[in-house]
Amino acid sequence: LAAEDEKAAQAISQVRENLDIIVGESERLTRLINDVLDSAKLEAGKVEWDFAATPPLRLIERSAAITTTLAEQKGLALFCEVEPDLPNVRIDENRLLQVMINLIANAVKFTERGQITLRAERQGEFVRFCVRDSGSGIAEENWDKVFDKFKQIGDTLTDKPQGTGLGLSICQRIVQHHGGEIWLDSVLGVGST
Repeated sequence: LAAEDEKAAQAISQVRENLDIIVGESERLTRLINDVLDSAKLEAGKVEWDFAATPPLRLIERSAAITTTLAEQKGLALFCEVEPDLPNVRIDENRLLQVMINLIANAVKFTERGQITLRAERQGEFVRFCVRDSGSGIAEENWDKVFDKFKQIGDTLTDKPQGTGLGLSICQRIVQHHGGEIWLDSVLGVGST
């Protein structure tokens, strides 16, 4: 009877493991499909935009609320710094939230310890939003490649990159549609902004 119970427990364990793999792969494929659809819609000019005056603090707080658990799961601190008295910005809040979440998810992915800081600050007549991490950083010769479609920086044989390589390209298109710019500052081994 004990041997049968052990076999049943092993079978249940194997089924659970297989189900976890199926769920994980389903989520990965859903993200891939969504990224491809977003990219195609942006290129074809088929995205519906909903611009409204929005306080920068709200965008930062919503971004942090959505990604706090992601950072905590990896033992990372998530900080928010918002300059006082920033003017409202005319944005499609959900699209810029998509940008912020993508940037934060990348920061979490490439940061093993330390922190991620979300910042909103005045820069001349504009408001600049930043996501800064204390992660692995990106070599300067790769800076211009990070926004290319399907491009992932790193050794794809050993680093096992996750994702489609479309996220930053999508972010760039969304930011440009808002009349803004997106760029990278990074120091290899120190972190990225």
